Amino acid sequence: MKALNFNLLLLTVFCCLIIACQPIEPPGLPPLPDDTTEADSLLEVHLKSVREKDLETLTQTLPPADYPMQLILPDGTRMETAGAFLDMHREWFKDTTWTMETKVLFSDRKGDYTISVVESVYREPDRNGNPYFHKMYITYALKQFDENWLVVMDHASTQEKSE
Repeated sequence: MKALNFNLLLLTVFCCLIIACQPIEPPGLPPLPDDTTEADSLLEVHLKSVREKDLETLTQTLPPADYPMQLILPDGTRMETAGAFLDMHREWFKDTTWTMETKVLFSDRKGDYTISVVESVYREPDRNGNPYFHKMYITYALKQFDENWLVVMDHASTQEKSE
């Protein structure tokens, strides 16, 4: 009888250890999306078009000019349509001396919206006699229109910059 009780105790401990070693997902968290590739690809095209100052390709990543779109610059300047966004970029792209590096840090899709956070480093070789840099976090919202993803928000905030 003692051997049976001891074996039962060992079996119980063994089962508890197996259960305790199983991964537990936190309650209430949805599974990570696995179908963000189209939105992620569109964001990469958008970022590349800015880095390369390619207004034609940039236009293809945006809704029509009169569509409500938010662009908020680090200084608080706000533009409210895709057309205003493009007008600002058209002027900015005329300066061919600046460069920009981008790295996507985070992306999350919920239904027909994707939110992404990008780290961006903007550089000018000469601003008032000195090299200039501006490191930013930029939050992008992308919306799915039928089969196409388009950028509908760009909100930049300063992380660090030179004087």
